Amino acid sequence: MANIFDIYELYKQYYGVAKYHVLPSADDKAISQKIAYSLEKRETESGAIQYSSKQISFNKTGLIGQDIWHPVQLWKSGTEFIDIDICTIRINGQKTIVKTAVSERKGTVKEQFAIDDYKFTIKGFLVGKNQTIPEKEISLLKDFYESSDPILLYGGYPELFLDESCRVVIDNLEFPDVQGKAYWIRPFNFTCESDFITDIIIQ
Repeated sequence: MANIFDIYELYKQYYGVAKYHVLPSADDKAISQKIAYSLEKRETESGAIQYSSKQISFNKTGLIGQDIWHPVQLWKSGTEFIDIDICTIRINGQKTIVKTAVSERKGTVKEQFAIDDYKFTIKGFLVGKNQTIPEKEISLLKDFYESSDPILLYGGYPELFLDESCRVVIDNLEFPDVQGKAYWIRPFNFTCESDFITDIIIQ
């Protein structure tokens, strides 16, 4: 028998907010008038893989044929990897701006000094096969966090913000407390930052 669980409810239970948006149906005029969603026919069929301009896939097909959107994969040492299919990704970027006041004029002159690293917040669930605790996946994620080796983050969405190396540094890892209902589903969240600069030349 297949294990069926509601991702929408899981996010709401463990993270306090539902991360998935439900489009209104064509018959629901009251909702569709309030929310400016397009109800045009989809150009691609379910199960079709969509690629970025860099030919990196944004989605994949699951074991039972379902669409999985924005999955990510972590790699370490070129041999170890972990697939994270059930997740959401938030990306933050900041600039360092130097502001200089100008005499007898309103405002300031702004100079872009630097662009900081992109920060990725990834929340999701590790699911054990056949209703077993996902011990291997938990241990892998822990090893990736503790490792001093370069970590690579792959996936069509995050790679839009990374350079060709896709190097990141995991700086925070959390496994939230659970109430033990579905023991084979373990929520997690971690943050990582892009690691663009790999060496510094001192002259």
